[in-house]
Amino acid sequence: METIAKRALAARKYAKMTQKQAEAVSGVKQSSISKIERGGTTRSMSVLPLARAYGVDPNWLHTGDGAAPGEHRQIPLGGYRVNEPPGAYRVLHMAPDSPSFMPRTPGTVPVITWEDAAHWEDRNTAQQSQPERWIPCIAHHSLDTYVLRMRGNSMTASSGQLKSYPAGSLVFVDTQLKTPDDGERVIARIDETGEVTCKVFKSEDGKRWLLPLNPKHEAIRMAFTVLGTVVGKWEDED
Repeated sequence: METIAKRALAARKYAKMTQKQAEAVSGVKQSSISKIERGGTTRSMSVLPLARAYGVDPNWLHTGDGAAPGEHRQIPLGGYRVNEPPGAYRVLHMAPDSPSFMPRTPGTVPVITWEDAAHWEDRNTAQQSQPERWIPCIAHHSLDTYVLRMRGNSMTASSGQLKSYPAGSLVFVDTQLKTPDDGERVIARIDETGEVTCKVFKSEDGKRWLLPLNPKHEAIRMAFTVLGTVVGKWEDED
């Protein structure tokens, strides 16, 4: 099926749900489900909860790749926990306490702390905490990718800006991407203080600095090391 609208409708029909029932199970508003099925949006933030509600491959629902509903190809091993209690699922700013996927399930990446991000490259020897959960990453990414929950408001853009990273949203960081282009969002460590932060990478005339999206915060012009580039974001659509 060529469009996400057709796939979303087919997946709901496969699950034998009305839009209202899909809203109750997934937490995605009926108006949003209707808009997706009409082809009115290609936003991906509702893909995971709808895929879980319908019992289909989230990669197929988003891109058309993978197993379509009813096909016998399995969703990657270790998908949903067998002891997961039934109930409505919803994309939230605050991730659940327990993981939704088993550790190292294919296509998933760990949600880690900012402290662990500072020493990610030394994780084989560093005493890192266990990831709180593993979640799917639809964007193309290397195996050295993790997720951070945003803190503070320095990356909360002014109203009307297309991209914003409010506190609580989850950002996917590929640590293989350490040479960002001007304007890309990065995770960086300030060399002098060791602080890890998310900012916009800026480069001009051989100079580099880190720019916040919130105009109330100042740019960082101290020396820093790029730890990785943001390749995606997961945020409550409400």
